[in-house]
Amino acid sequence: MGRILRIKTWQEFKKLAISLHPESVVYNLQRAPLSKPPICLRLMFTSGQNQYVFIDFATSQALRQTKIPVTKPEKGEEHVKDEDIKRFITKELKRNDLLIVCPVWRLEYY
Repeated sequence: MGRILRIKTWQEFKKLAISLHPESVVYNLQRAPLSKPPICLRLMFTSGQNQYVFIDFATSQALRQTKIPVTKPEKGEEHVKDEDIKRFITKELKRNDLLIVCPVWRLEYY
C-alpha cells in the first residue's frame, strides 16, 4: 500500500523529484487564512505507490521557500500566476518534458 509523504523543504522535494523522475507534477493554489497574503501552493507528484507533497506559504512579496512572486494588482486579491509556477518548476527541475498540471477547479481557493 502506498503512502503520502509530506516533504518539508523545497530543496528536499526538488532532490526527490530529480532522482525519482516523475512524469508529471500537480500544483494547486489554496487559501491559507493564517498567512499574509492568504496563499498556499501545494506541489505533488507520484512515484511507484507513494505520493510526495510539498506545501509553501506566502509571505508578503513571495512564497516563503520557492520565492515565486506574489502579484499585487491595484484591484482584486493578491495571487500567484500560473505561468510563474510552471516556469519555476521547469527551471528548477531542469525538465522541459515534465507535464505540469493544475486542476481546473479550485473551489478551496475561493
